[in-house]
Amino acid sequence: MSGTAEIELRVEPLDLELRRPFRISHGVSTVRNNAVFIAGPYAGEAALPPYYDTTVDDVARYVSGLDLSFLARPDPFPIDSILSRLPEGPPAAVAAVDMAIHDAWGQRLGYPLYQLWGLDGRLSRPSSYAQSIPENLDEWKHTLKELQGYPFLKLKLGSGDSAFDVDIVRIAREHYGGRLAVDANAGWSIPEAVEILPRLTAYNLEFVEQPISFDDADDWHLLRRLLKSHEVPLIADESVRTVDDVIGLYGAADGVNLKLAKCGGLRRVRCLADVARSLGMKLMLGCMIESSLALTAAAHLASLFDYLDLDAMLYLADDPFTGLTFHQGYLTLPSGNGIGAVRRNSGSWPDV
Repeated sequence: MSGTAEIELRVEPLDLELRRPFRISHGVSTVRNNAVFIAGPYAGEAALPPYYDTTVDDVARYVSGLDLSFLARPDPFPIDSILSRLPEGPPAAVAAVDMAIHDAWGQRLGYPLYQLWGLDGRLSRPSSYAQSIPENLDEWKHTLKELQGYPFLKLKLGSGDSAFDVDIVRIAREHYGGRLAVDANAGWSIPEAVEILPRLTAYNLEFVEQPISFDDADDWHLLRRLLKSHEVPLIADESVRTVDDVIGLYGAADGVNLKLAKCGGLRRVRCLADVARSLGMKLMLGCMIESSLALTAAAHLASLFDYLDLDAMLYLADDPFTGLTFHQGYLTLPSGNGIGAVRRNSGSWPDV
């Protein structure tokens, strides 16, 4: 598709096969069908998880109405003004365009994004490494033996069996000495959460993420009232996409997990982070299952966040991009300008 006469805009499928099935409360994935937005030499990724209803065609329709002719010119451009005028659309589509514009901005000015924002590119905090819901507890014990070198694990819960969920955490604490957090992915009802959360306090958890459904912020406030104590911080993920969502969770959630594809890109995540921080909330920088293009873009914001969860490259059978590296939980940004992610092959963009 072409948005201008000077620069070609395209959207191509980006199918990411997983090394092994990944099981969360929403279901089991073996492949994720994302999209890559291409604007001349610049690109951005739209993560399209199956539990959201955005498709590659939706991303293409959004891009077809844009005028990005400024990307064809060599002069600097007013990025905040341009991004503030992007039309509303599916957040993942907006995020992909936002990434490409940021990449062009950084490459045009000759600096990585974090330097242009005045942030620290030395990523001293380890990222968590999320673990799929195990099929059985014997398998889980075997998996834990292979994870001893990672400093921070995030355990996926919401199996449909609350006793099994608690056993996952108990066994992890018995066989693993590092930092632990859990993520129910909205897999518990309010009564289940009220029963399970006090039982998890014995396992020295960093936080519990998205314990209940994301449909109504009032449910979060109800959960907070029903809990006799809240020794383990509660982090909202699926419940947070907009500034209004962050404000609505004040007093109920202790923190928020912000993701580019969910919130609409780098600029919007920075805005939500400012609002959440002003309310005294903890901040997590998260990801969908996506390539190193999106992960590297997100990592430029890492120094603003208390928790990092940028591990998706570890799940991919073949990552089509290089950029951010993940070694035993610690992340390193690439040295390039803009986002700094590079496509692995040397063919044309449709070969991604």
